[in-house]
Amino acid sequence: MLVYYAGHGVIDRAGHYHLAVRETERESVHDTAAPYEWIKAHIEKSRAERRIVILDCCYAARAFGLQSNAAALEVAGTYILAAAGETATAISPPGETYTAFTDALLTVLSKGVSGLPRYLNLDSVFSQLSKELARRSRPRPAQLWRDHLGRAPFIKNAAYQPPSDTLRSAPPAQRASTAETSKDGGEPRMSPTPATVRTGEAGPSAVPPGKKPVPVLRRKIVRYVGLPTVGLALLFGGWSAYAVSSVSYEDSPLLQKIHRERGFIRVGVKGDQPGLAKKVGKEWVGFEIDLARKIAANLGFTKKEEVVFVEVFTNNRVTTLQSGDVDFVVATWSMNGPQAEEARKDEDSPLDFVGPYYTASLGALVLGTEQEAQEMKGIDDIKDKFNGGEEVCTASGSTSEEYLKKHGVEPKKEESYKDCWDRDSVKVVITDDIILAGLNEDEDFSYLTPKVKGRVVPLRGTAEKYGIGIRAGDPIFNYLACQVIQKGWKSSVDKNLEKMATRQLGKWWTPPIVDFPECSRLEVWKYKLLHVL
Repeated sequence: MLVYYAGHGVIDRAGHYHLAVRETERESVHDTAAPYEWIKAHIEKSRAERRIVILDCCYAARAFGLQSNAAALEVAGTYILAAAGETATAISPPGETYTAFTDALLTVLSKGVSGLPRYLNLDSVFSQLSKELARRSRPRPAQLWRDHLGRAPFIKNAAYQPPSDTLRSAPPAQRASTAETSKDGGEPRMSPTPATVRTGEAGPSAVPPGKKPVPVLRRKIVRYVGLPTVGLALLFGGWSAYAVSSVSYEDSPLLQKIHRERGFIRVGVKGDQPGLAKKVGKEWVGFEIDLARKIAANLGFTKKEEVVFVEVFTNNRVTTLQSGDVDFVVATWSMNGPQAEEARKDEDSPLDFVGPYYTASLGALVLGTEQEAQEMKGIDDIKDKFNGGEEVCTASGSTSEEYLKKHGVEPKKEESYKDCWDRDSVKVVITDDIILAGLNEDEDFSYLTPKVKGRVVPLRGTAEKYGIGIRAGDPIFNYLACQVIQKGWKSSVDKNLEKMATRQLGKWWTPPIVDFPECSRLEVWKYKLLHVL
């Protein structure tokens, strides 16, 4: 297998090495270029006994660092020739037809190397290429290989001069075969039979009448050189079909089926979380509603009537998604919480999560005077002040429930946080600060007395990362959902959350810093290669 790439080597924000394609944008390398890790994975799966990779691009030697740590290369019989070091740039001289590296390589291959055998091995090519580039004051190349592949014959030597002795004939075919192939199919063993018979020496002839003699040595070399020439199409002019920008819902069998059989998509959302998701009259509004509509549009459901919202609760998100009652869920779902972890491991119907799209901290919504709220510095104060089973409440199945249990509090559990806040006996609701801000925005009980109302108290040292829940096994769905998370994110936060959070959280409120996901093209391309293209 021979893989040759000439173009731009680029590095994304995380330091991952990519090869540019026509659609690549420097500002979003991770989203528009081909990760070398993916290319390497497909090269390693090849049945070819010998694999040769030639990279004519900047930072090409970074490909070396992506090989096995235990050995130079993970798969025996792989050779990499790089135009530049890990931190060096390749050169494309103005006015010249080829890049500096490719032009020098073509010179070596077309002119050959005087004094060397009929076939040049990779080491000889590399050595002469290094000299040629040094003579031109160009960047030096680099190489990496194992299993003696560098010494394997690679190409005919254009400068080869045969010896003065004339070759007459070859030994009989049956005798030559023992020298060419070992019994175990490994490297050929040399036979004691002479490889050539010189003029004046006796020897049986195996040359048919009227044919030129073919030396055994030459036949053996040709057999040894027989590298499979299954090229991986990485002269990226024709590679745009693999580019991420071409990914659409039509690449996903699940999404195709939804479009064909139903014509609309169902989204699971919370129904009573102001600022995030709430039904006002006949309209759904909120930050998560906006995000859900963007995802739906990227999945091909661009009309408002093609998106149907279904109310879900913390304790039924998993089963509602697994059963197919909804197609994805955007419902303040902590993707790093125990419920999500358990859902990922489900043997029958595993789920996956895309995100994070928002980061929140746990808090306590306390009904009381300002002084009482100020006295609540943390969970220990809440334990001392309130009766857990009656006065402290959270939603069943939530990360807040796990948090309270870890701190020795057995809370009252309801289907939703609003149900908690509506109970007369409940004085404290525990959940994420932005959810609490919405609850208190809707009803702070200030009508009871001028001094008693709901107040949000932050619980330090906690972080909840919200993710989009989907069914596992569809990288196209995953990628298309991931693609839109950052689009219009700040404007949606400003529109739906900023004023509410400022009023309810006061000095504790700052727009969250979210570690947005780098949407993976690797799994998308693997999937398309196997199932679509």
